[in-house]
Order: sequence, then structure tokens, then C-alpha cells
Amino acid sequence: MNEWLAVAAGGAMGCLCRYLVQQMPLLGPDRTWPTLAVNLAGCLLIGIIATLIDSHGGWRMMRLMLVTGFLGGFTTFSTFALDAVSLARAGELLRCIGYVTVSVAGGLTAFVIGQFTAEKLL
Repeated sequence: MNEWLAVAAGGAMGCLCRYLVQQMPLLGPDRTWPTLAVNLAGCLLIGIIATLIDSHGGWRMMRLMLVTGFLGGFTTFSTFALDAVSLARAGELLRCIGYVTVSVAGGLTAFVIGQFTAEKLL
């Protein structure tokens, strides 16, 4: 039961943080930018957090709360898919391809940077 609470608490905070990013005027009214921002930030953070936690072993509750809960609630692959298909259906094929490419390549790159950073901190 404690594991469920850790995931739920982390997920609630992650969802709230994603909502706050979506409200940032800097990212504008176009919903693809906030989705891209949270997904890239989430990839970077999961690279850092998972690497740090996994290297110490035994921090199962912390990993459940931060990785499964918080980052699971913060990032949003389903919204990414919705945005990509919406761009394609609106006839914005080049924008759709760019969005998908930057999201996937950027996410993988951000994760590797986060993992590398965490390994250097260790």
C-alpha cells in the first residue's frame, strides 16, 4: 500500500507541474511547445534521477515516487501522439515531422545527457 501512495503522490505532483508548464506564457498558445518542453525535461530528469537512484540501490520507494509517479505524471506521450496527429490532420505535415523528430531525437539525447551527468556526479 505504501508503494501505491508513493506513486500516487509523485504522479499528482507531476501532473500539477505539467499543468503549470502548460500555463507558461513564454511557451505561447500553441500546445505542442509545452508538450515538447515537458517531454524533453522529463527525459533529462529521468536520466539523472534513475541513474542516481539505481546506483545507490535500495531506494525503491524514492524511485517509485520520482520515476514512476512524478515523471510518469509529468511527461505525456499520449499528448505527444495527439499533437502529432492533429498537426498531420491539419495539413501541417512538415511541422508534424519536425515535432516528431525533435521530440524523439531530443528526448533520447536529453536522457543520455542526464544519465551522463548523473554518472559524472557519482
